[in-house]
Amino acid sequence: MATKYVKEFSRNYSLFQIVAYGEFAKRSDPAFNTEIDIGHPLFIYRGGPLTDIYFPPGEMKRVYADFGKALANVDYFERLVQGSSAVVKEIQPYFEKKKKAGDLDELRYLYGLYLDFLYGESASWVAPHIEELPQELRSRAMSIREKSQHLSSMRDEMFDFNLRELFPELGDYVHFLTPASVFGGKSAAELKAEGQKYRDGFISLDGAFYVGPQEELLGKLGIELEIVALETDIVEITGQVASPGTARGCVKIVWTKNDNSKIMDGDILVSPMTRPDFLPAMKAAAAFVTDEGGITCHAAIVSREMMKPCVIGTKIATKVLHDGDEVEVNADKGIVRILKRA
Repeated sequence: MATKYVKEFSRNYSLFQIVAYGEFAKRSDPAFNTEIDIGHPLFIYRGGPLTDIYFPPGEMKRVYADFGKALANVDYFERLVQGSSAVVKEIQPYFEKKKKAGDLDELRYLYGLYLDFLYGESASWVAPHIEELPQELRSRAMSIREKSQHLSSMRDEMFDFNLRELFPELGDYVHFLTPASVFGGKSAAELKAEGQKYRDGFISLDGAFYVGPQEELLGKLGIELEIVALETDIVEITGQVASPGTARGCVKIVWTKNDNSKIMDGDILVSPMTRPDFLPAMKAAAAFVTDEGGITCHAAIVSREMMKPCVIGTKIATKVLHDGDEVEVNADKGIVRILKRA
């Protein structure tokens, strides 16, 4: 029987980050005998711009709950926060491109540091969602998250930047290199061949990568994707109110920061999930609509700061809406109404 998988989010992850996602949880703390089980995430890249991340139904909720049990130990939480602060201080110059890896040994060290960063960062991102945790811990975690969330955009570019510096002849292929290949002594020509292999699409599960016809690969892996059937005549999209208000404007889909320039004053920014490097576009936009997110997500926080209408967690906005569509965002009711198709 096939294992069902549900799409949880989409990100502009490099292969370095995908591998790290599966490894960071091994950064257990011997003092507390703690190791976080992150489940079995499935990564599917279909040629861009983002990689879709799937989990079996309910698995992310279980992962959060397990992590919450560990974080409920105040001593463990304190140790994790203190250790994370030290790691952030060391890795931030790399995020900000003020410092770069001079050779593969330093890049290997940076990769290990990144795993430590992810392990610590997970506390500040997961804890605010876990209702069973003491409110004091949830509030502290949220404060840490708000102060450090700007690093997430820098984080996503760090390995691409450093790999380009070390292998300038590979260009954008560096986005599709695995740590095993880079640290395994492969030549630049071999690394370029790997980049070409994965650039057009891949599937990753439990640390392995697969290329080829994706439906066929999923069948061999015993995986069935939960597909959301969309009606052909959708005129309204519903989601959660993040910031109240109403706005009418032209839709612009923002996948990565490269799309920021598309946003003109008064446009409606639609995205899977906003990020700190979308801020220039968010300042110009009249309202925000996202597929993902909860009341503590980036779009929700920024929309309230900017006092702009925002509807989050629609699940389907980027599938239903297209550049040039005219919509009305009623964030008082969590409704996005399509007025005119492009």
